[in-house]
Amino acid sequence: MRVEKFFTGEEQERIQQAVTAAEKKTSGEIVPMIVSTSGRYAEVELSGLVVGLVLGTLAALLWHDPWGSVQIYLFWPVVGAILGFVICTIPSLKRRMISKDRIADAVQARSLAAFTGHGLHYTKAHTGILIFASLLEHRVVVLADRGINEKVEAGTWNEIVNMITESLKSGDGCDGFCKAIDRCGEILAQHFPRSADDRDELPNKLVTEQ
Repeated sequence: MRVEKFFTGEEQERIQQAVTAAEKKTSGEIVPMIVSTSGRYAEVELSGLVVGLVLGTLAALLWHDPWGSVQIYLFWPVVGAILGFVICTIPSLKRRMISKDRIADAVQARSLAAFTGHGLHYTKAHTGILIFASLLEHRVVVLADRGINEKVEAGTWNEIVNMITESLKSGDGCDGFCKAIDRCGEILAQHFPRSADDRDELPNKLVTEQ
């Protein structure tokens, strides 16, 4: 899942322009971001490998030919282990094998790391806001710095989360991101209108990471 190819170059440009337009209304700093996954979840592939190995071993025992070679006897466990591992790397299947709590923890940790890693907590008035989408988990998170949280009511960003989530489900993620960014700009402008000496503190482009 090559996240940098999820949006075309034209779509990424549209998202960047949406950020630029939204920030003309407010002193807030909006950073849109998508990642392929928020966690490695290696335990899923390991479980698939072990289950495949066990099933392959059972198959070898059931169809064991006492006159057969050792290589043939080992064939089924090896094939079972490989198939189990490969099946568990398929995103749609892998997601269903991860608990909701595990996904929630991974997405929260990755989004918090991105918030600090991309300097959203360094803005002058603490008005940075991260719009974060994690593709494997089908999760969207909006994180705002303390300057915003002091003035904007809790739950305000659920609208943004739902907007992007639904657009990704329908296959029009770019349009969803652009609308969500514009809506963020409107909300922030109510509390943090852009001043004459305001300067752009963070890049406006879409951030993509594996």
